[in-house]
Amino acid sequence: MGTVLILADGDWDEGADVRSMAERAGFVIAADGGYAKALVARVPVNMVVGDLDSLDDASLRTLAGSPIEVRRHPADKDWTDLELAMDEALRRTPEKVTILGALGSRIDHTLTNVHLLERGLDANVPIELLSGAESVSLVTGRRELVEARIGDRVSLVPLSESVRVSTTGLRFALYEDVLYRAASRGVSNLVDDIPAVVIVSSGRLLVIHARTGART
Repeated sequence: MGTVLILADGDWDEGADVRSMAERAGFVIAADGGYAKALVARVPVNMVVGDLDSLDDASLRTLAGSPIEVRRHPADKDWTDLELAMDEALRRTPEKVTILGALGSRIDHTLTNVHLLERGLDANVPIELLSGAESVSLVTGRRELVEARIGDRVSLVPLSESVRVSTTGLRFALYEDVLYRAASRGVSNLVDDIPAVVIVSSGRLLVIHARTGART
């Protein structure tokens, strides 16, 4: 399977861009209230996962009358709806998982969702969190930022206590430098050349890419 797209219940832009992403994906999962957003945005969904407590009666009736697969869980559970959706995605051994709506106004959910990126590393499946012009991914080894353009902002934030990292294509180059979780050295670098590449030789590194440069 190619890409699995997960629609979470956080903030994501509704409209043609999301519909296009859904059409390109091999499978689309809505995590609880993400289904209501998908209905408004007219985004096709293959599966709904969660306790469904964020859906109003009209959304529940629409879901019940559809062929969409539902994985309903009790409201009293140890896992968030998004983690349950990630389990369903990883079970399909996709090439990649893209998640919309994981970065929102609730800091507890946002921090948890960022840490859940480790599930992808453990399963050898890259997971990307998208929010507007920003993407967040967790990197070990080599990663080329294929979507990067000149002028984009790239922040390198250690998830482990320390990370040894090298870069090419970034204005403030690193070569086997050590970044520490309790320091801000890796924040707000800029893409100066293409391709932009990050190489992590030890540790786990969050790469936050903000598309601020011109697009052609």
